[in-house]
Amino acid sequence: MKAKFLLSGLVALALAVSASLSMAQAGPLRAGAAKVDISPAPSMFPFTNMQNYGSLHDPLFARALVLDNGATKIALISCDSIHFPFGDELIKAVTDELKIPAANVLLNGTHDHNSPAGAGGFGGAATAKNPYFDILIKGITKAAHDANASLQPARIGFGTGKAYINTNRDEKIGEGYHMGYAPDGPSDKTVAILVVTKPTGEPIAIYSSYAVHSVVMYRNHTKDGQIQITSDLGGWASNYVEDHFKGAVALWTMAAAGDQNPLFQTDYNQDAPDVHEEGEGGFAILDVLSRRVGEEVVRVTKNVQKTSSKAVLWAASSSVTCPGQKRAEPPAPGVPQAGWRGPAKVAMIDGNPVTIPMQLLMVNDIAITAVAGEVFTEIGEHVKKDSLFDRTFMVTMLPNGIGYIPTDKAYLMPSEKAITNAIKPGCAEPSIVDAFKKLETAYLPIYQAATK
Repeated sequence: MKAKFLLSGLVALALAVSASLSMAQAGPLRAGAAKVDISPAPSMFPFTNMQNYGSLHDPLFARALVLDNGATKIALISCDSIHFPFGDELIKAVTDELKIPAANVLLNGTHDHNSPAGAGGFGGAATAKNPYFDILIKGITKAAHDANASLQPARIGFGTGKAYINTNRDEKIGEGYHMGYAPDGPSDKTVAILVVTKPTGEPIAIYSSYAVHSVVMYRNHTKDGQIQITSDLGGWASNYVEDHFKGAVALWTMAAAGDQNPLFQTDYNQDAPDVHEEGEGGFAILDVLSRRVGEEVVRVTKNVQKTSSKAVLWAASSSVTCPGQKRAEPPAPGVPQAGWRGPAKVAMIDGNPVTIPMQLLMVNDIAITAVAGEVFTEIGEHVKKDSLFDRTFMVTMLPNGIGYIPTDKAYLMPSEKAITNAIKPGCAEPSIVDAFKKLETAYLPIYQAATK
């Protein structure tokens, strides 16, 4: 269905919702999880995608968790990938495999910048596929298949903790900050997890969400003067959790982290003249950071006490469309256009509208809000604050992503990621919050009826 609403009496936006509004039911939960290696083949090197990669340092994985209550099935899939070109094809491969609607598939990338993609370009601007796309689509499909094939009786719970390995990176243009470090900015330290266990309590899967870019090793040359492919922070944290809970699958997702970097990077001041690379020693920094957040995921998992063997499962996809903007003049050749050396002001004019794809997946009273873009921290916090459900968290980096989604405040800083953003200020933040509230409002009576 489509509904139009007026934002602040000024801007008309469309909220397109695709969901099954039939009465859901609580049924006995079954769950299955699997992971599949999606590393590039040795013959593909040297590999070029944003950077030139000379070799593979550690494997990349597609990880899948399938939940089924006898009436509804949903699939949560996380990949050690920077983004998903031709995302609709990836989703269709999973829906064909599992025979479920596209809204019931939540596919996210860990946004690991030291990983390849199946094509150049982002979202709808993706260019021709490269040979890696075949590995990616087969790996995602197999992970979904294997997870579905391993369905078993399960219990599910929710927990949160704190990890202190992220920092605000949103640079104020013209004020001398280096890209990657703005310690006075907002930063959400929350680690949120879904824990899925066997009836005996052993974890089947841990699905975690944390607000940080997976870029500890970005631009760092580690072997033979070349950059290596690595699963970076998200993948290493998942590996740590899996090493602790043998046989479990740990899925990492990026929360509202459009303005969040790791506390330490191995190539830190990316826009500054005094850049220093840690080289192969950078992996020691990565090990420390991934262990710190991995330890918190493990701690929270062990402390989740309340779990349920029955589940109401529900999913909906939606979108909000905001007015767009673009540069009045193209960037001048040779003049820095971003970063602390960039201009403090750029003239913008009206551009094409920007549609932001979104999803809501409900597991009982646990709300997984998901956005196809790099959402700024305070938008994620706003969504949680206004949610109808106490147990709410956000996942980002879905297919067909539209890039950075700043807060309204970021346009006033001026923020390097907002000053030339394709979305006009005053729209994205309230629209996203309102859209999720509308979806939750549609689900609430369904959940209440199913759990009488």
